[in-house]
This record gives sequence, structure tokens and C-alpha cells, in this order.
Amino acid sequence: MSEATNENLQLLLSKLMTDRYCSDVASDFDACIQNYVPQQIDGSFVDLSLQRKGLKRCEPYKEAAQKCLQDDKKHTQIFRQASQAPTCKTERQKLAQCQRKGGKDCEQEALEMVYCGMMYLIQKQRKGGNDKTTAE
Repeated sequence: MSEATNENLQLLLSKLMTDRYCSDVASDFDACIQNYVPQQIDGSFVDLSLQRKGLKRCEPYKEAAQKCLQDDKKHTQIFRQASQAPTCKTERQKLAQCQRKGGKDCEQEALEMVYCGMMYLIQKQRKGGNDKTTAE
């Protein structure tokens, strides 16, 4: 198992958000980039200018994708589901023990529990073929 760090959680959260809620806006942004931003450039002034113009044209799609990916309500749903994953009982118990001991520094235990839950959600999603487990 990979290490449960804030960076890894951010990557998993981005993947879950994109797959569950933002796939349509992410696809629109990708399509815009493919259509309007030259992919093979030689560094010439003309190529760089076309690239800048294409990126500017795709700005609204980029903003929509960022807005979707940063939706706090959807983040909360994913974190809640991750913390209740059936395969993460041990991690939940470790966190509860830390909290019962009056530990104010249970961040690592919480990270491990959420990381475990997110891994479960991603695996479940792969098996279910992008099955959305929550209503939007």
C-alpha cells in the first residue's frame, strides 16, 4: 500500500471527483484543448501565438472544470463515503483509539482511514464501470 499523505489524498480526490462528478466538464476542456491548441509546435512565434489563442479560447472550460473539482459539498460526500468503507475497519478502530486516548494529534490515523476508503471507492468504481454510488 502506498503512503497516506496529503498529496496522495489530493490525487485520489481529484480522480474520484473527475470520475464521479466532473467527467463531462473535464471532457469538454480536453476536447477544446485538442481542437484549438496546437499539440506539436516548433517554438516559432506563429505556433506560440496560436497556442496562446487556443488556451484563451478554452479558458471558460478550464474554469468550469476547476469549479467542479473544487466543490466542497461533493468533497464532503466523498470523504464521508471513504470514512465508512467496509474494508477500512482496522483504520477506523485505530483512529477511534487515538481519539479516545485524548490524542489531539490523530492526523496520520485520519489520513490512513480516508486513504484506505478512497482506495476502496476507486476499486469499487473500476469494478462497477464508473458506477455512481451517490445522487448528485
